Amino acid sequence: MKTNFNELEAIRMAVQIEERGEVFYLQARELAPNQETRQMFEELAKQEQDHAATFQQIYNELLQYKQGFDDMYLYEPEVAAYLQAMAESSVFPTDERLKEVMGSMKDITKALELGIQAEKDSILFYTEMIINARYVEAKNAFRRLLKEEKKHLIDLQTRLNEHLAQK
Repeated sequence: MKTNFNELEAIRMAVQIEERGEVFYLQARELAPNQETRQMFEELAKQEQDHAATFQQIYNELLQYKQGFDDMYLYEPEVAAYLQAMAESSVFPTDERLKEVMGSMKDITKALELGIQAEKDSILFYTEMIINARYVEAKNAFRRLLKEEKKHLIDLQTRLNEHLAQK
């Protein structure tokens, strides 16, 4: 496993995380017991799509300046390994694991719980990215996404609480 990566690679990982989030929420929508919950999942999927587009735009902008990147700049090996492991094993399931996860998910409670955990993981990931990113554009994007991921967490937790209260 590659343990060092530069800012471009970190942003590319963020794009992939957001894309997986979109797919997860679109599939979770199918488990929703009512229109209100379906709409919430659709909105979350749309927001994840928007996040991926934002990061892709930043990636494309920074890619133009790739030759100006300091090739010696790499995240500390421990931080890089942590971020890589987190992006690959948590946040939202990879395409391969998503089918397995969604196949075992039989009700909205499990979908909401997985969404909550994924949002917590993304909050940790983006916090680390803010701490370790050196480009202002990347830091600002990570800050914006961090704020939105916190809103997602609150929305999902509220919906789970409401759902459990109705049981």
